Amino acid sequence: MTLEQKMKVIIYGIKIKMKRGDSLDNILASYTKLTEEEKDYIRKVLKS
Repeated sequence: MTLEQKMKVIIYGIKIKMKRGDSLDNILASYTKLTEEEKDYIRKVLKS
């Protein structure tokens, strides 16, 4: 699985959690293995 595929899976999961009412910052805090650059990328993708 490439990095791009992994990010798509993570973003899909985050979208589900956000629909359930969780905040993006709390969700990203739970992903301890993501780098700050990856978290920033996810924020940009979800805000566009």
